[in-house]
Amino acid sequence: MWKFDICEDWDIIWGSHYQERWNKLLDVSPTAHVFFHPSLVRAWINTYRPLRKLSPIFIWGKDSNSGNEAFIPFVLWRKNWKNLFIRSIVSVGYSDYDYHNPIFQNLPSDIDAFWSSVINLLKSYSTDNIIIDGIVDTYKGRGDSNWQRKEPCPYLDLSSLRCENDLMAFFKTSLRGDIRRQIRRLNEIGNLTVREYDTMVDINKTFPAFMKEHSLRWPMAYKAPNFHINMLREGKAVTHFSSLDVNGQPIAWHLGFEYRGVYYYYMPVGDHEYSKFSPTKVHLFYLIKRAIERGMTKFDHLRGEETYKLGFSNGVDYVNSINIQNPLFLSQFKLESNKIIRHILR
Repeated sequence: MWKFDICEDWDIIWGSHYQERWNKLLDVSPTAHVFFHPSLVRAWINTYRPLRKLSPIFIWGKDSNSGNEAFIPFVLWRKNWKNLFIRSIVSVGYSDYDYHNPIFQNLPSDIDAFWSSVINLLKSYSTDNIIIDGIVDTYKGRGDSNWQRKEPCPYLDLSSLRCENDLMAFFKTSLRGDIRRQIRRLNEIGNLTVREYDTMVDINKTFPAFMKEHSLRWPMAYKAPNFHINMLREGKAVTHFSSLDVNGQPIAWHLGFEYRGVYYYYMPVGDHEYSKFSPTKVHLFYLIKRAIERGMTKFDHLRGEETYKLGFSNGVDYVNSINIQNPLFLSQFKLESNKIIRHILR
């Protein structure tokens, strides 16, 4: 039976005792992932607290039978009048982070019992809906048919790749030829290098160009003010920012993460003026090569089934979500009305 300790106080959460306990669990957990690392949680919270009314529901669980521990952070989001004052419980990181798997001390033998207990606990709060998303197949409830499979998350298992030659041999002939051709073409323009940024001073010099190109490529994508720079400031231990340069001039950038042997391919973009040279593809090749050289075991492309990922992956996970709606009339009215309003405003 799972019993829970709930923290609803930001000061306690950011305190040294709570952080120490959190980090200790991450260190031993077989399900640890970078998105529930304290630094990335803090970056997300610090970004959105000035924008949204968020209250913490950080859950520590302990199975009284096995002694297993679990941690999973949620927030209660009290929306404004534009969203009909809907009250939602969502996973920390919500749509900005790809995975929200619980952090277990050991893999539980009965994952359904865990989720049943967590969901019953969250239902005790006065909310209109509860959204749990970003849960990989292995860690979702199996007995509840309300779980819905969502996006694929392609990845490259690096365990059998020991050098650049192994990587090139893994690629299909057409991809291998294209990478070599684009590298050759770029070297004909100037000296092709990959730059890694270690200080915020250096990052700040190129960050505006990185964000500008990303907005040009995805003009409708919402970017919370300062969110990505907050990740780099708060998450120095787990973030990795790099660029592909020609004669010292960046033509592609990537903001990603590296944690416990996994490289997370999070936010790539290329200079549109160099699009015919496929700079993001070349940059991706160098990032995978770097991961192999550093002894990493997995290169995670995260959510999305973009075609380019297929050539750079040999496995796939799927994330799942569950949306639990309050059956009361007022909640149903607000949720359905908000859905209609959002559809009209598209």
